[in-house]
Amino acid sequence: MMLPFEDVFSPVRSVLILGFGREGQSTYRFLQRYYPHCRIGVADKNPDAVAGELPVTCHLGEEYLNALSGYDLIMKSPGIRLEKVDEKLREKITSQTDLFLQAYGRKTIGVTGTKGKSTTVSLIHHLLQKTGFRSVLMGNIGLPAFDFIDRIEQADQLVYELSAHQLQDVHASPHIAVLLNIYPEHLDYFGDFEKYKAAKQNIFRFQQAGDKAVCGEKPEGASFFCDEIRGTDLQKIQEKDLLRQTGLKGQHNLKNILVAFKVLQYLDVDESRLSGALAGFKGLPHRMEYVGNFGGIDFYNDSISTVPESAMAAVQSIPETDTLILGGYDRGVDYRQLIRFLSQSAVQNFFFIGQAGERMFQMFLAQKPTDKNLIPVENLQEVFVKLRSLKAVSCCLLSPAAASYDQFHNFEHRGDLFKKEARRFSPKK
Repeated sequence: MMLPFEDVFSPVRSVLILGFGREGQSTYRFLQRYYPHCRIGVADKNPDAVAGELPVTCHLGEEYLNALSGYDLIMKSPGIRLEKVDEKLREKITSQTDLFLQAYGRKTIGVTGTKGKSTTVSLIHHLLQKTGFRSVLMGNIGLPAFDFIDRIEQADQLVYELSAHQLQDVHASPHIAVLLNIYPEHLDYFGDFEKYKAAKQNIFRFQQAGDKAVCGEKPEGASFFCDEIRGTDLQKIQEKDLLRQTGLKGQHNLKNILVAFKVLQYLDVDESRLSGALAGFKGLPHRMEYVGNFGGIDFYNDSISTVPESAMAAVQSIPETDTLILGGYDRGVDYRQLIRFLSQSAVQNFFFIGQAGERMFQMFLAQKPTDKNLIPVENLQEVFVKLRSLKAVSCCLLSPAAASYDQFHNFEHRGDLFKKEARRFSPKK
């Protein structure tokens, strides 16, 4: 099989995989299969990153970046920070996303945004399949691109979820590029909001004549051209009751549907076919996911919520919410707008977890609320213990507005624990 990366991998004798998470392990499998002549090294800050006996040279622990100079090519995984690396070494660094877009960008539909990426790529993938296309879904949704190299056919549409970390150092853009929104996030990694925005906007930076661009919300001051989803578009389509067909909730998801429709229209799919094609699509786990009614309480899992905007959208989309779980790992996000919004909302009970929760709790206290029940807790399990003592609770929503990495592996781990605790919840007898 002739690969589009021959000029990259064939000449090199050694490759360092920088970061050995899901994508790094995918790169390892790719090299083992197609370029067995390469000596492979793995560098990762986690001393336990490599499990079992693999035929690789390991550089693990705090000094893992010292290995960079010893290899011909460096395959960087998303999220690895390289602030003080010599420019000559930077010339050897690439990534799955960068190589994939250079090779397959002309047939790729790329989607980025602070929130809504996974739902939107899944929608696009679903609509493509329902309207007669072959579609391959990949990327930040948990499906590394190199895992699909041997399955890509000429007629395939490649739907790629792209994070800011993946876009940070790319040199190519997708043929159809989607930017859903940009809110402050990952500031602990990027340093400031402007650098984060710049990474996101790389999705358009290398587009060529004939490429397409669409924005759910165009950032203020952005210089690039894109088709925008406007308020009038939402008003026109609301009467079709599209959200009910999917089980999705909220104006933001209606906008995600419109973005997906726009992408299909770029591919010459008639708009009249799209509403029917939505049938059968279901929302993804951890995104305003209805867990069920247990002990007389409706539980919703929105663990994907890691920024204030998503928590506000969840409360607006589930207006019956009277109990909200907030907090987690504190990335220094500005919570002032969220606290103002929640202070004026109908939500009565608030649980606060972690350092982000503590900061939100103190901001609430500063407002001297008289009609809110503010409850700091150590962890999710304590939420369910104290929930039994509250009166007249009918709807409990986990929408933390904060990252999960203080107590959990990721937002899925947090959401799974919430669902487990909810399903065995019973009121105090």
